[in-house]
Amino acid sequence: MILYNKTILLPNLDALNDVLVNDENPNLYTCNCVYAERIAIQHRIQKGMHNIRIWRTKSLFDLWYNDFHYSSRNFIASLDYTIHKNCIKIEHLGINDRELVNLRLYDNSFDDDDAEDIIKYLIHFLKIVGKRENKSKIIIDVHENLGLYEKYYYYQGFKITERKSVGNPFWIETEIIL
Repeated sequence: MILYNKTILLPNLDALNDVLVNDENPNLYTCNCVYAERIAIQHRIQKGMHNIRIWRTKSLFDLWYNDFHYSSRNFIASLDYTIHKNCIKIEHLGINDRELVNLRLYDNSFDDDDAEDIIKYLIHFLKIVGKRENKSKIIIDVHENLGLYEKYYYYQGFKITERKSVGNPFWIETEIIL
């Protein structure tokens, strides 16, 4: 996959899905001007964990200054996942939606439709990775109140399991079979 261990500049959010789903085509992320409003997507693998960061940028130099971190005005989404023997485990999936604005963490939040689209793009990307890696399911922990599950993951095909999260007894595992 072209995305692995790289940072790519995209012209807009519509191109995000194209890169995540069909990243074998290098023309999808060709940007003519490095100082225009762009979307940056970065993929890193550190100690077995895959980290994907997505943020707004107006300059190629933001990449060198790592403008994603600690910059509330530019954050779009982040995804951390690990590949296990039988499954892919989503360790963290964060998006700049109205839930975070209520906590005053980020500016320029996405409305519910755009946030759902970004979640859909990232889950679809993980489905492709899962099929390439011959994994049987994708797992994500959700809080037992099921608020985010019903907002985002239910519509992507995740099902609630009886398993408790390993890290927190107030969270349960949900999964999607590939």
